[in-house]
Amino acid sequence: MIRQWLLLLTAGLYGYAFWASPGRTAHALQIGATTLGSVLLLIISVFGLVGLLQVWISRELIVKLLGREGGVKGLLIATFCGTVLIGPAYIIFPLLMSLHKHGARWAVVTIVLTSYAVKIQMIPIEVGFLGWPFSLARALITIALAIPTGLLVEAFMEKRGL
Repeated sequence: MIRQWLLLLTAGLYGYAFWASPGRTAHALQIGATTLGSVLLLIISVFGLVGLLQVWISRELIVKLLGREGGVKGLLIATFCGTVLIGPAYIIFPLLMSLHKHGARWAVVTIVLTSYAVKIQMIPIEVGFLGWPFSLARALITIALAIPTGLLVEAFMEKRGL
């Protein structure tokens, strides 16, 4: 029950909204359904890829490259992967959790998420709006802090036995 708190909260809010304004609530439901329809195929595809990842890539390989055995090389691979991943963050979370369950370190998960903020393919657009000095400084600082951040999060998680 606790794990479904967001669903219960949303249902409760919709119940209140329907009581307060049925017409606006119907419009909100229509917007929600349209949004769900637009991302449903993407979500199904991601979960399919996660399933393939679990079957095709061995736990041993993940441990070797992205676990403790991977060392600094694994952390650098995570940094690179984070900067080249595309798409919304909600498709990356299940992929990273799958990698973690197969032996990737918490540091790797954190580094991918941190360096994902850079998105190499988006830099030209960022430069167009914010300029080279800002874009370059932000990208370099984000990448430089990704590994220390990952190691700090990993230490925090391990201290708590997670």
